Amino acid sequence: MAKQALEHALSMHPDAQFTILYVIDYIEESYSSRALVGADKLRERAEERAEELFEEAEDIAEEHSVEIETRTAVGDPSREIVAYAEDHDINQIVMGSHGRSPMSRILLGSVAEDVTRRAPVPVTVVR
Repeated sequence: MAKQALEHALSMHPDAQFTILYVIDYIEESYSSRALVGADKLRERAEERAEELFEEAEDIAEEHSVEIETRTAVGDPSREIVAYAEDHDINQIVMGSHGRSPMSRILLGSVAEDVTRRAPVPVTVVR
């Protein structure tokens, strides 16, 4: 869904300055994964995944003739996204939605929903 969000943002705001934020969420990894693979290996995999996503984002931005900045953060995704918006000159957040069912959203929470409620700037959620 992040790709659709980026496409939407680039199409709707072609003259804007874009920062792509990837949040590494270790909380989502189970204790057994950490024990079997190791925390360092999990971090390495997450950083590799971020680089892959940034390369895809740069390709998409290049198709729109737009330059982007990329950043990573470690922590709870909704908290890190809101904190980044508060700490930097961010005018709007555009993000994808995982399209969870209403029941799973109640049980698991939704990053998009949390960001929408807590962000200091307008939030656009792209499905």
